[in-house]
This record gives sequence, C-alpha cells and structure tokens, in this order.
Amino acid sequence: MQATKTARNSKLRYYVGIILAVLFFGGFLVRSYYEEHVFKRDTERLLMYYKHVMPGSMHDGDVDSARYVVWKYRSKSAKLWKTLEKKYGEAVRQVDEWEGFDLGGDTTDDGETQDLDEDEGGDTSKEDEPDL
Repeated sequence: MQATKTARNSKLRYYVGIILAVLFFGGFLVRSYYEEHVFKRDTERLLMYYKHVMPGSMHDGDVDSARYVVWKYRSKSAKLWKTLEKKYGEAVRQVDEWEGFDLGGDTTDDGETQDLDEDEGGDTSKEDEPDL
C-alpha cells in the first residue's frame, strides 16, 4: 500500500514539476515576444508621427534614432507621447490613424494628378530654358 502511494505521489510531483517549468520558461518567452511587439509598434508610431509633423526633417525616416528614443522611454511611453504633443502641438496617433491624414498634396478630388509643366496654350517649345 505504501509503495503504491509513494509511486503515485512521485508521478504527480514529476508532472506538476514539468508543468511549472514549462509555465515559468514559457512566461519569459511570451513576455519577450510582447515587449518586442510593443517596441516595434512604438517605433513605427514615432516614425509616422515625425513623418507627418515634421516632413523632411532629420528625424523623418531615421529608424535608429527612433529606436533609441523608444528604448530610452521604454517604461515611460505615456511621458514620451505627452512630451511630443506638448513640443509640436499635435496629438500622437496610432499608425493606422495616420493613413487618412492628408499632407496637402497636389492631387485633385477625383484622384487625377495635375501636370504643372504643361503650358496652357499647348505650346511645348523649350526656348526659354537654358542649356545645362
């Protein structure tokens, strides 16, 4: 009777130990995956913000600088977004919220582009242009 009881407890302790080990190390895996996901999302969000608030600036498209800023504020992301809103006067949006944002391009409402090089009279002579 005692041998059966001990064998059952030993088997139960073995399986519980395996389950706890999987959950413990699996938790680190899930946490690492989530932190990497948040890091990439915030980097894209910061790059998109710079692209729409300061197009053509030094920060527009600088992935390494954006990654450093997001890493620097990794536990204080709310402070980062609040500081950017205060500095540039525009709300920080999510990446998918910027898609409908218009930068005031030279397109008409029906989606056609306007050719600004074409003369109105149809004369395409290039007499006024200097030779390069």
